[in-house]
Amino acid sequence: MPTILPSYLQVVDTLTPIMRGLPGVIVTIDGRDGVGKTTFGRFLAWYFNVTLIETDLFLIPAQDYIIHLDDQINRIIERRITSPLPVIVEGVAMLQLMKRINRVPAFSIYVTKPRRSSSEALERRLTAYEATFSPSAKANIVVKLEY
Repeated sequence: MPTILPSYLQVVDTLTPIMRGLPGVIVTIDGRDGVGKTTFGRFLAWYFNVTLIETDLFLIPAQDYIIHLDDQINRIIERRITSPLPVIVEGVAMLQLMKRINRVPAFSIYVTKPRRSSSEALERRLTAYEATFSPSAKANIVVKLEY
């Protein structure tokens, strides 16, 4: 049996009433690249038996900015929440993406990790995003992963 990090279990405890109590909720997982958002999102999706949308799969390669295929992400979200099933959406710059597609998450998680792994160009974009949107301050819970 794999070891489950304590921070994972703390989020499960906090998230359970939201995932079980509200149909069609959107939960976002935000944070910088390489902090463990996707792994964490996969765990939560498995635990709650819900869909995880990995927004990195919908990124258009760009040198110094982040572009998602917003319409495709929005279409998947719409399909899930009208089922009505909860959905977890993870990736960098989640508040910015949610604003562009006119969605408001019911619960947001910000994941952080001590070291940074961004390229210089992405580092600049994420720093600007954090200054504009304050994702860690607006999150319902901040998870610090140390592994």
